[in-house]
Amino acid sequence: MLSKICSAFLRGVEAFPVSVETDISRGMPTFNIVGQADTTIKEARERIRPALVNTGLEYPCSRITINMSPAGVRKRGSHFDLPIAIGILASSRQLPLRSLAEYCFLGELSLDGSLVRTDGILPMVMAMQRYGVRRIILPTANRQEALLASGIEIYAADNLGQIVDHLRGGKQMERERPATFEMVKEICARSANISRLDFADVKGQENAKRAVMIAAAGGHGILMTGSPSTGKTMLAERVVSVMPEMDFDEIVNTTILYSVAGLLTEDMPVITNRPFRRPHHRITPAGLLGGGSVPKPGEISLASQGVLFLDEIGEFDRNLIDALRTPLESKSITLVRRGISHVFPAEFMLVAASNPCKCGYYGDPNHECKCTDREVERYQKKLSGPVLDRIDMHVYLQPVEYESLEDTTVMSSAEMAKFIDEARRRQAERYARMSISLNHQLSERMVEEFCPLDGKMRRLVSQAYQKLKLNPRTLIKVRRVARTIADLEGSEQVEMKHLAEAFAYRESRR
Repeated sequence: MLSKICSAFLRGVEAFPVSVETDISRGMPTFNIVGQADTTIKEARERIRPALVNTGLEYPCSRITINMSPAGVRKRGSHFDLPIAIGILASSRQLPLRSLAEYCFLGELSLDGSLVRTDGILPMVMAMQRYGVRRIILPTANRQEALLASGIEIYAADNLGQIVDHLRGGKQMERERPATFEMVKEICARSANISRLDFADVKGQENAKRAVMIAAAGGHGILMTGSPSTGKTMLAERVVSVMPEMDFDEIVNTTILYSVAGLLTEDMPVITNRPFRRPHHRITPAGLLGGGSVPKPGEISLASQGVLFLDEIGEFDRNLIDALRTPLESKSITLVRRGISHVFPAEFMLVAASNPCKCGYYGDPNHECKCTDREVERYQKKLSGPVLDRIDMHVYLQPVEYESLEDTTVMSSAEMAKFIDEARRRQAERYARMSISLNHQLSERMVEEFCPLDGKMRRLVSQAYQKLKLNPRTLIKVRRVARTIADLEGSEQVEMKHLAEAFAYRESRR
């Protein structure tokens, strides 16, 4: 008897429907899976047989053929255990076929018949909604992430026996309530890894804190250069503490990435806090950009909607640093594997920290640099011109004087967050009918519209362009930063002082 069960497969962060066709016929007992199934799927027969038997169901001793349709696409994942098991039960007349037509099945089976957590559930659930599937049955361990998808009925099960009873018309599983923003925040209230770091702990670097506030308000990338112990890392670690809370769409998109990467856990089933990713300088290209034989998001994508902090960026391999050029501009990463393109988002805020030289004290008034001129030049060349052009703001941190450590009037994260929230509100209102939301996303044409220059400002731009040896790309970035400074100060128009401050963040100290 033939049965067709609906399921899904992942390709990057996108999901597509799969029809699991099961045919049971007379002949020598065999179990064959066709349709470009990977090793994980082919091993399903060793999990399904004991799962059925230990649940009290019959495993047919017949010729079993499973076809994964469409057959021309490679499929991967242990979540096919459940649809294959349901297909076997339906084809062996242990389940009525009419009860299966409206369902999609996702989940890995344990040998005792229980369902275990499966990676990538959320994007598959959302894809099934777009393809018109009405109901999905999946593991209870994936329930909370699946509830982020609206417009589809979610049924969560602990084991195969519950599903069989439900489909036979016995004890019915309860439909889960779709998640709201308030529910999501409540779900993760106990397990949320909320940063307790505060900018009030950073003393003597108020100018740098001002620059960080501008960067966070407009989503601009920032490079902080200075000798050791000037506070570069302290500043970077506190950036997420002043960024606004994620909205529901941002939570969904970020959770999709972490679900595909296999980083969701029972304690962290949904990502509600802005990511802060801090890769080591020995990271591989695949680890930073994404990739692998089965492409998964890298650190750049996992930092989407949050911060990617490259500490001691001069210690990273130069080729790895240069690989940032495309993601910083396009805000996405495209990987090609076996002729198939996988697109991962890269909507992150770059925060980079660097010493001015290998020993760290080049230009420091209090310490002598032990590097030769050639060593200093070689170290600074790790950051190529094209990469520096793509980082909106450059800040040089001076050593902290002792008197500054006694200062009790420094700005806290809460105070900075108020200015940033207000600036982002102005940007949201201004770009409400456009495809952007922050100033760093302004195109060249938009810059002319929202950052107009009068006669005096054009003269300043001309002088600074020549003095700072800028280029058209860096000039556009300066005007974007000036627009953010104006928003922080509540100004509708970009003024001369805003533009002058923005140019200060392009002045090279190298």
